[in-house]
Amino acid sequence: MLSQKIQDAFNKQINAELHSAYLYLSMAAYFESKDLKGMANWMTIQSGEERGHAMRFYDFINDRSGRVLLTQIEAPRPSGSRRSRPSRTPTSTRSRSPA
Repeated sequence: MLSQKIQDAFNKQINAELHSAYLYLSMAAYFESKDLKGMANWMTIQSGEERGHAMRFYDFINDRSGRVLLTQIEAPRPSGSRRSRPSRTPTSTRSRSPA
């Protein structure tokens, strides 16, 4: 039997792996829509790898009579949307000489 702390951490990791798989699959769909078949294929393969990682944790928990708890996976942001970034200020401290 797994300790609750380990089981919780592994369940959290399962969610992270599935979230990554979901992001890769979303990128694959985008590349498919742009007719970039090679990139879409690569992203699909990466998605499968992430699902494989999740399943290793899933099996590990179940093999030890633990409880797998799947939680909601956050949806990817639509293509073209960006996180707001803080504005950058110049870091130069040199003073300009008058012309």
